[in-house]
Amino acid sequence: MNEQTKNAESERDQALGQALNELPPVTPPPALWSAIRIDLDQRSHARRQRRLTWISASVAAAAVLALVINILPGPAVTPTLELEPDAATASLAPELIQARQLSALLEAQLRQNTLRAVNAASMDRLLYLENELGWLDTRLASQPNDLSLWQKRIDLLGEMNRQYGLGDWQNDVRLTRL
Repeated sequence: MNEQTKNAESERDQALGQALNELPPVTPPPALWSAIRIDLDQRSHARRQRRLTWISASVAAAAVLALVINILPGPAVTPTLELEPDAATASLAPELIQARQLSALLEAQLRQNTLRAVNAASMDRLLYLENELGWLDTRLASQPNDLSLWQKRIDLLGEMNRQYGLGDWQNDVRLTRL
């Protein structure tokens, strides 16, 4: 800054100081400060009440969720194995019937396994296997009696169950505590 600008600012500051000194002294009414204090206290109390309401609602929701999880049984995944072939499967080869039943059992096991936590390292492999299973199911829809496709499906479901088993860290923790 140059010297002229500094002088101009200094003169302006002095003029403002003099103008402020010439103002008459004003004192607020005595009830003003108590009204401000009451208003601030009410706002603070309302904020505290809202916060407590949200916290209690969250705790209650968590308790209800925990209760529901512990009380309600897990999904009933109990596939029935056909011991006697019905009319639709009577004409199929026994190997094909066994492959379908084994596939159903592995799929039921997979449904149970997908409810658990998954190891992040196996996610890529699981996504690949999911895509392969979708492709294979599309082929099985057009060729439902192809035993080799059912064998591939069994292999894929077995591999997916193994991958989900790798991520069973909760069981590993339980075993280390014993």
